[in-house]
Amino acid sequence: MKISKKTPLDKIVMKTKQDRDVKSEVTEWWSVKNERELASAVCSTAAFLKTSQTYRVRQIAANVRLYAGLSVYSYAGSNVSKMDQTKTLPDDRPTFNLIAACTDTLVARHTQNRPAPKFLTDNGDYKQRHLAERLNNFILGEFYQVDAYEKAAQMLKDCCVTGTGALKVYEGDDNKVAVDRVLISDLYVDGNDAIHGEPTQLYQLKLVEREKLLAWHPKKEKIIENADAAYPDNTPDTGRTTADQVMVVEAWKLPSTPGAGDGRHVIACVNGLIVDEPWVKDDFPFVFMRYSNPFLGFFGQGLATRLFGTQLTLNRILYTIARAITLVGVPRVFQEQNSKVVSAHNNNEIGVIVKYSGVKPSYEVAPCNAPELYAERDRLIEYGFRQEGISQMQASGQKPVGLNSGEAQRVYDDIATDRQAEIARKYDNVFIELAYKITDVAMDIAKREGKYQTVYPNKDGTKEIDLPAMKFLKDPFVIQCFNESSLPRDPAGRAQAIVERVQAGMITIKEGRRLLGNLDSDQIDKLSNASEERIFKILDDIVEDGKYTPPDQFIDFQLAEQLVVQYYNLYVAAKLEESKAQMLRDFFTHIQVLKQAAMPPMPQGAPTPAPTANPEPNVTSPMIPNINQPTPGAA
Repeated sequence: MKISKKTPLDKIVMKTKQDRDVKSEVTEWWSVKNERELASAVCSTAAFLKTSQTYRVRQIAANVRLYAGLSVYSYAGSNVSKMDQTKTLPDDRPTFNLIAACTDTLVARHTQNRPAPKFLTDNGDYKQRHLAERLNNFILGEFYQVDAYEKAAQMLKDCCVTGTGALKVYEGDDNKVAVDRVLISDLYVDGNDAIHGEPTQLYQLKLVEREKLLAWHPKKEKIIENADAAYPDNTPDTGRTTADQVMVVEAWKLPSTPGAGDGRHVIACVNGLIVDEPWVKDDFPFVFMRYSNPFLGFFGQGLATRLFGTQLTLNRILYTIARAITLVGVPRVFQEQNSKVVSAHNNNEIGVIVKYSGVKPSYEVAPCNAPELYAERDRLIEYGFRQEGISQMQASGQKPVGLNSGEAQRVYDDIATDRQAEIARKYDNVFIELAYKITDVAMDIAKREGKYQTVYPNKDGTKEIDLPAMKFLKDPFVIQCFNESSLPRDPAGRAQAIVERVQAGMITIKEGRRLLGNLDSDQIDKLSNASEERIFKILDDIVEDGKYTPPDQFIDFQLAEQLVVQYYNLYVAAKLEESKAQMLRDFFTHIQVLKQAAMPPMPQGAPTPAPTANPEPNVTSPMIPNINQPTPGAA
């Protein structure tokens, strides 16, 4: 793809085949001043990279074909769909898709967790801790709005199949942050620039609806309206469509040094320039995840590439087995030539009488395949799972016989997790980086519009949250990623872990009941936890909003007294405002007054009655710590 010398400067032509008489040149487009020349330079550079990296697109197309049996269309005229339509084996052959089995197992396993990025303070005071909590709610709200977990699951699948998964974070139509899944076949980098995995230039080729492009950039109406229609590739079938799409090239050039001011962001089509603006950020608006990091270069190696040869060999073996069974594995009747047998009696009717004289006809089934062929098939499947560290039982949704207890399932799950620790860490890092980029884009919108709001879903419904107007991405805030729960995922293992913590005295019975309530939100558990939840709500309102709600006679005095002391010691040490600290002290004092008022008055001169019965035994429960408790009233 290049700019032809025969073409006037007012029109750009994108070609997939180079003319021998014209030399293709790639210019430093980020230093071009003229708009027409800039659009020409960006499109020709993207076309050159597209042509020179056809091998990568072909490998991606083959991997997707092995995973899903579907072809991948590439852009800017390069046609790989013809290669995808080539059939070396019949469609009715038996298959065992090892690549799909490994990929789906990995995706199902890792997407069970919902990593939650957390803003943490580094020796911060109360205000910084309070701001960190608001930012945590903001991030969860944005993840909810952009469907981050669903798109990250698709990204993980792309990572396994194509080697690299990508999510693009940008400003959407409604002045909100948007996140899109991007096929890695649409992204290009210069090989020399990205030899160490950190390119300074990035190009994205994308088909965009003409009406949507006009809505985004109404000032460029003439350029967009006159742009030629584009298609996924140059086959005749792709032109039979009702969609009116334009091929757009989006390019980024990072600043050479922080604050250098030489970064640039350009969007162009074959008809001219659409967007040209400085790029001051130190990275691209993408989150990448690689299945296996390359030794050199930018794009990773996927599971499908690693199992490419194994899958092809397995396909051939399965086809050989099926063909041999079809040709040989059928009953055959051997009849002596001189024997007197009525041929019409050799049919598929039940109870037919075959009359013969001479030699009796024999019915035989010849051996179809050698046992080594079946052994090699099973060995290839086993080696494929073993190579990627995946259990065949997990792939088939089974567990070992006798693995019934919650503790045993946890140990088995931990062993399987160790082999996939690197993939799990990369998946967690995706959400950390996604949190940074979402907040970065949201801050840009807030600076321009004056505010930015999101909806945070919580247990009490949804709540609107304003983006704090301050630079929270810098110190003293640090983002770390935690799983949604440190407890086991399965109900049996979760219940066992909670009971063990209660028995060890690490948590109280009431706290254990709250955790178990996540398994079954029963009305009894809600009522049992209602008093504690109410106290937490009152104390949180004091600390966060300075709103004081006095306790009443229906509150749990002992629990409220314990929690308010803990809140006071925690937040006063973190430099809580004096007015809020006084509210906590007033809350404590009010509890003491209510406790004193609730005590019955002692009769004057009445002697203390002696106990007339043995004390009641201690309450027993499987969740009570396993320690010997003294009997009430014992000396």
